[in-house]
Amino acid sequence: MTCYETLISNYFPEERVLLSVFPTISRFAGPREAVLHALMRKNYGCTHIIIGRNHADVGEYYGPYEAQEIFKEFGPHELEITPLMFEDAFYCSTCIGMATNKTCAHSAEHHAVISGTRMREMLQRGERPPVAFARPEVVDVLLSTGAV
Repeated sequence: MTCYETLISNYFPEERVLLSVFPTISRFAGPREAVLHALMRKNYGCTHIIIGRNHADVGEYYGPYEAQEIFKEFGPHELEITPLMFEDAFYCSTCIGMATNKTCAHSAEHHAVISGTRMREMLQRGERPPVAFARPEVVDVLLSTGAV
């Protein structure tokens, strides 16, 4: 929670952000759980849900975008929440920022990627990830609390 609070206080306009805890556990049920997440968030008042790569997946049991595919089975208003499908993001040295293949036209030689596993390993060793991948203030929180 401190990481989220740090992001909000340092980077986001406070009047446009609401930080709320969603009290549930992960079931690692892949696509079906993605639909469950959508319905539960709709019931909490959300209008949109982000469905990324390997949403609610455990390892490589499901395909990386199966949780996005399942939403094709529902009509546009059937779930009463709008799923936003996100691809893998990367840092583009030409755009000088985070991007996806939808937002960046530069070739892969300009892209830098760091996995969540690699990020956790770096933090566990006390190493600071590149600034392109983690806000310094958030890294400070993680390193000072040993929360990795």
